Amino acid sequence: MIKIKFYSLIRLQLGINAIDIEAESISIYDLLQKTEKKIGKKFIDLLFGSEKEILHGTMILINGRNIWHLDNLDSIVSDGDEISIFPPGGGG
Repeated sequence: MIKIKFYSLIRLQLGINAIDIEAESISIYDLLQKTEKKIGKKFIDLLFGSEKEILHGTMILINGRNIWHLDNLDSIVSDGDEISIFPPGGGG
């Protein structure tokens, strides 16, 4: 199982704190698509632009390491990994 934890506004929008997804060696992008299908609520659009680029302010951590320092959306996650997702912040 791969645990995905949601924070901030995305947590409020989805109405869940975390979810476990069964998957083996899968890219973070494919995992998020699989998660969206399992939850039944769209959230990927909150994190990525139309060109599949990560929106400024979005932070995705794999076991505490930012995917920017790994292979970005091609980073591979495996059974036992923990993913933390922080959407872009708002403010004024």
